[in-house]
Amino acid sequence: MNKAISTVTIIGLFAVGAGGGYYYLKHGRSGGATQTPPADTGSSGLHGKSVVIPANAVICPEHNVPEAICPFCKPSLIEELGHCGQHDVAEALCTRCNPTLIAAFKVENDWCAEHGLPESQCLICNPAEDEG
Repeated sequence: MNKAISTVTIIGLFAVGAGGGYYYLKHGRSGGATQTPPADTGSSGLHGKSVVIPANAVICPEHNVPEAICPFCKPSLIEELGHCGQHDVAEALCTRCNPTLIAAFKVENDWCAEHGLPESQCLICNPAEDEG
């Protein structure tokens, strides 16, 4: 009889653990409170004015990003999309909101690998950029 109780206990503990794991994955680390989903950012990842990137988007051959979001080939995006208030750069140049742009900055030799953002935006390496 002890073996039957042990098996039932183990199965019960497993079920409770699996349920707890599911709950943790679904609700994150916030102790049960549901997390607020990010604002709708459009398909480009930008949280300001979004640029829609179709599934069959043409890739910029020079910068290896969709042409629709390439600020180097389409500089008008910088003014059109405005300012990223969360990261204090132009939305069209914000690699933290749109990591797809990282490839373009690397092609332009404008990447600070140590701090994970464009060298031209790195205030740690270029403190004078903050004085502007």
